[in-house]
Amino acid sequence: MALNKTCFIVGLECLFVCLISSAASAGFNSSGALFSVTSSAGSGTLVNVPTQITPSAWSNTGSWTGTNASVTWANDIQGWNSTTSAGFTNGNIVIRNNTSAAQDFAVTVAMLGTATGPLVAAGSVGGQYVNGSASLGSLTSTGALWSAGIDGTTVNTQLNNALFFAPSFQVISLGSFNFSNLAIGNSVTDRASIRFSLRLSAGGEASFTSAFSFQAVPGPASLALIGFLPIVRSRRRR
Repeated sequence: MALNKTCFIVGLECLFVCLISSAASAGFNSSGALFSVTSSAGSGTLVNVPTQITPSAWSNTGSWTGTNASVTWANDIQGWNSTTSAGFTNGNIVIRNNTSAAQDFAVTVAMLGTATGPLVAAGSVGGQYVNGSASLGSLTSTGALWSAGIDGTTVNTQLNNALFFAPSFQVISLGSFNFSNLAIGNSVTDRASIRFSLRLSAGGEASFTSAFSFQAVPGPASLALIGFLPIVRSRRRR
């Protein structure tokens, strides 16, 4: 009879491991990154240099260079791993307007890959604005300055309708903003992305630090079994 109890407990523990592994496999499976820049300052040359760290992790450095404007970045992409059961993109982006007029910029970082829902997401953005001109400078958002999207659908925005002024040759903080535990019921089938959309006055520079991540959510069966196992073990001790 004791042997039967032991077999029963071992079976439950195996089931527990299988269920947790199943939930963990819902993490983001990354296949790289895609960068996109458009600007009213004109066309530019985009170069990104990816360095593969692991089968699902990349480090990216690159730039978009126009005649009198530029965007540079250092960005990391991390796909699913057994420790975190998560995927994320984070990094730094610097946008410069060296023209004599205000210019619009749209910068998108897409994390290519898939993830099976349900998922929860978190994100953050912060930065500063430098006015490099002799006149009062401004940074304004065109809608949402920062947004996060899944397969082309926006799921979160920050710095909506933002407007910042800076005296000549001054630096101001844009603050820092974040969100967490954003429930995402659907799966990611192609990409998750972050997008910056802003207008910089002449001689302006904006720099940002940003992140967007996914975490797998254990299924109901996994959660129920997590609560059940200690009871079974206590009976075995008795």
